Amino acid sequence: MDALATALLRRTGRVFLPEPPPPPADGGRWVRALEADLAERGWLLDAGARGRLAALDPTERTRWGDWLLAAADQAVGAHRVHLPLFRSFPGTPADPDRLFVERLLAHWFQDSDVRCVLCGGEGTVGAVDPCGHLVCSRCFDPAAYGACPVCGRRAAGTGLIDAPARPPGPPLRLTVVSLGDDPTAEARRVRDELVARTGALGQQDRDDLAVLIEATSPLDLGWLPDVVPSRETAALVGAWALRRAVLPDDVAALVPQVASRWTTTTDVARTLWAHAGGDPGLVLPRRVGGPATWRPPTEPRLVVPVPRVRALPRALRTAALARLHHVGAAAAAEDMGRHPTVWKRLAERLHPFERVGAHPEAAVAFAALRGTQAPATSALGAAMAATAARYPGRLVLARHRGDRVSVRSRSFAAAVQDALDGGDLPGALSLLGTRPGEFWRRADHLARLVGDDPALHRSLLDAAAGTAAGVAPGVLASAGAELRDRASTVAAPAEMASPVAAEVAARRSGGGAAADVADRPPRPPAPAPGTPRRVFFPRGSAVRSWTAPERRPPLPAALVDGLGATVDAELVRRAARLPAFDLSVLDAGLLDVPAPTRARASSAQLAGWTRGTRLSVPDLEVLRLFLHWLDAPGGRVDLDLSCAFYAEDWSHAGHCDYTTLRFAGGAAVHSGDLTSAPAPFGATEYLDLSPAGLGAAGVRYAVPVVFSYNDVPFELLPDAFAGFSLPTAPDAQFDPGRVLQRFDLRGDVRMLVPFVLDVSAGVLLWVDVQVTSRGYGHRAGRHSANLARLGADLWDHFTAGGRPTAFDLGAWHAMGRGGAVHVADLGAQRAERVAGDSPAALREAAGRPAQGPLPDIAGRTVLAVVADADGLAPALGDRCADGSLAVALVGRASAPWHTVRPDELLAGLA
Repeated sequence: MDALATALLRRTGRVFLPEPPPPPADGGRWVRALEADLAERGWLLDAGARGRLAALDPTERTRWGDWLLAAADQAVGAHRVHLPLFRSFPGTPADPDRLFVERLLAHWFQDSDVRCVLCGGEGTVGAVDPCGHLVCSRCFDPAAYGACPVCGRRAAGTGLIDAPARPPGPPLRLTVVSLGDDPTAEARRVRDELVARTGALGQQDRDDLAVLIEATSPLDLGWLPDVVPSRETAALVGAWALRRAVLPDDVAALVPQVASRWTTTTDVARTLWAHAGGDPGLVLPRRVGGPATWRPPTEPRLVVPVPRVRALPRALRTAALARLHHVGAAAAAEDMGRHPTVWKRLAERLHPFERVGAHPEAAVAFAALRGTQAPATSALGAAMAATAARYPGRLVLARHRGDRVSVRSRSFAAAVQDALDGGDLPGALSLLGTRPGEFWRRADHLARLVGDDPALHRSLLDAAAGTAAGVAPGVLASAGAELRDRASTVAAPAEMASPVAAEVAARRSGGGAAADVADRPPRPPAPAPGTPRRVFFPRGSAVRSWTAPERRPPLPAALVDGLGATVDAELVRRAARLPAFDLSVLDAGLLDVPAPTRARASSAQLAGWTRGTRLSVPDLEVLRLFLHWLDAPGGRVDLDLSCAFYAEDWSHAGHCDYTTLRFAGGAAVHSGDLTSAPAPFGATEYLDLSPAGLGAAGVRYAVPVVFSYNDVPFELLPDAFAGFSLPTAPDAQFDPGRVLQRFDLRGDVRMLVPFVLDVSAGVLLWVDVQVTSRGYGHRAGRHSANLARLGADLWDHFTAGGRPTAFDLGAWHAMGRGGAVHVADLGAQRAERVAGDSPAALREAAGRPAQGPLPDIAGRTVLAVVADADGLAPALGDRCADGSLAVALVGRASAPWHTVRPDELLAGLA
């Protein structure tokens, strides 16, 4: 089937089958056999799809059936051969140290013309393809290994045999496949839903959107809204259309449609950079620099290349320069300064200095970016002088020898900082009022500056109320959640100050920049887990984190309450514009489910969990992690699946990886190290975790991690994914129906931590965080301290409640869209009608046990924001097969329900 059918099946659960001829006699029997295969993968056919498939002729139905099975396998990772190093996994060798010595002896001393150095056998030694290591078939049984027993390189050719039989267990989830009517109409609906999202799209969503646009309107942007909520999405759609256009007439028709949606300088850069094949978020690949590290001479360093900007059509160049001229040199130069490398590469194709008179403001902005000096009498020099005079304080003209001039840009942030340094807080508030998003991103800082002055409190609250309407819902929701508990903030001890901050303080007190190294303050000790810290997630194509001790003092409770009330009032006002309901039901369990605010940097995954989601897995017997990958085109890739273990105080308790195949006698078991993954088979590694065994060994936390041992970024791999499942039998190495989560490995990174497991409490925290790494030869033992710091900080951060939740989304919609509001405990089948008039009252009700019965929803229009639709009513559960952890069901209880994704709830508040 084509890419459109695959994308619609994955996103909607619908299959668009052709109209059938007269039904064959064996159609029902054939469909029952297909359903049995699908059931092993956790997929079901509804009555419509089942009947249509049974009516197709044998050739056509076989084609559709094979495609359905392939799509089901692709979703969980069963489309690849999963063959670990030790075929008997989890029966890995009981004495891995002895095996290591035997491998080492065979590697160094074995010769093809002599007996086996281990057993003395003759005629049993042969070379392994392709590495050439000499091994004895008696000591290293070929039937027991899926790769070279010495080095772990995957064997070449087709010499691999099938993995052991995998008896299927009961599926963990059920995906219902229904029959669709009009694939083109459905493609338009899903396309428009993706474009309407307020946040930037993740990689999987981008790929699907490209397929949907290609199937509907590849060379026409008339369907695109005039205002697209996500600037990155608008840039992608415009760039795709321009790259698709070949004829000059098509380009001439598209350029005005694309340019009409540019409002800032960065919008222009996003489109042009995406046109070159780059990231519309303007995130560049990581620089490879710093001290040289050892690498084997046979392994070249593989890095993600920076996109090359292709030649731009003349109409597009003219439109880009015209937009920069319209924005103005001061604003354009400031925006260019945020992404200087991108703009300098684009300038090579825009040629801004060729016709300075046509777009002087654009030329001056590029001159400020590049520090260009020009004769004062030249066209560019005259434009610099005239433009600097029009923007006093924003553009500074400098004169140089030889009657040459240049121009320098002063940013908006510098103007705000000047006002703050001068003690002019009202002036700073006035400046920030012109940029509402910037105001709310700095709300905590501003609240600290106002101190205890009631007049300044009122000024800040008035400015907050005046700017809230112009802020994106994600920014506003995040600011409100971060401020919610600031009245009770506890600062870290002063001795935990960072060495950089301590040195800066010493220099400011008179030490000077050239202070002797011996006079610098000693490096403070590393803070113990539990010490108050702040966690930051820098913007990028992959989520990384860094932490610092908490230094902020608590804020006045009245100020915190006032800012929180402003956020709630604004988002409730926006929700009130949407259709109303008779009643709303909010699941109190959603207090632990974060709202989807950073989907762009999330891994493409099966389960759809938001970063920070906590899952209860109390009776877990074995959690099986799996990793599969293919070598990059440029060379061998060695990925490693590992897990580090920590005690209650986050002290290192051990690890399980390719160096330690068994931890604590079998509490964790590794399948063996594969060091290459040539196509078509690739390589698979497993790692089993037994919570009971780990607890007996004194382990409280488990932190799994995927390493790129030879430092090849995940982005270069043609196929790489990982996940975990709940096996029902030891020899069922990979059971598609038991896969709990499967996620892609992408991005310019070499290490990924998918989750943190609290072994004793049976709680899994989904973090999906990339870890910065340098050098060669990554392994769990080398990074154990960093993983402990990461795990402890993320656990404290995500469980502290400083992020907007899915319950917050439901509360804003429920309060704004009318009707009675009930907060429910679906596990206990209880609910409480809340009479409060604010989202804060709903949050308070969610924190206490519900007292009454669930509301009667028969025949009423209902907004149900729930984690598990099965607990509300059978009518709800029968119609909710979305698979998302948090779903909203909208409609009348007597009619089919409409399932709404959490990000759609957030988009509705734009």
